[in-house]
Amino acid sequence: MSIGIQAITAAAQAGGAQAAGATGQSAGATFAQILGQAVSQVTGAQTQANQLLAQYAIGGPVTLEQVMLATSKAELLVETAGAVTTRAITAYQSLMQTNIG
Repeated sequence: MSIGIQAITAAAQAGGAQAAGATGQSAGATFAQILGQAVSQVTGAQTQANQLLAQYAIGGPVTLEQVMLATSKAELLVETAGAVTTRAITAYQSLMQTNIG
């Protein structure tokens, strides 16, 4: 099952398992599992873009539009994953600075 960046964002905001149920994942899915699936999706998009580019370069049955679309999709996923990572680090740092007691 493919998982989107929206699921990661929702999981980060709602605490993992709660968001997993809301995004169609099984109730037992952890944030780590959701994050792992998202990383796999980003890696898959990059691999597909590279394969299409290689096929286009050797004159295969791939159009320039297909290459550009796959490359743009992979780039957008990488940028979004970077933004989510930055947001998660900021949230963690904020939690660590919170005084308890």
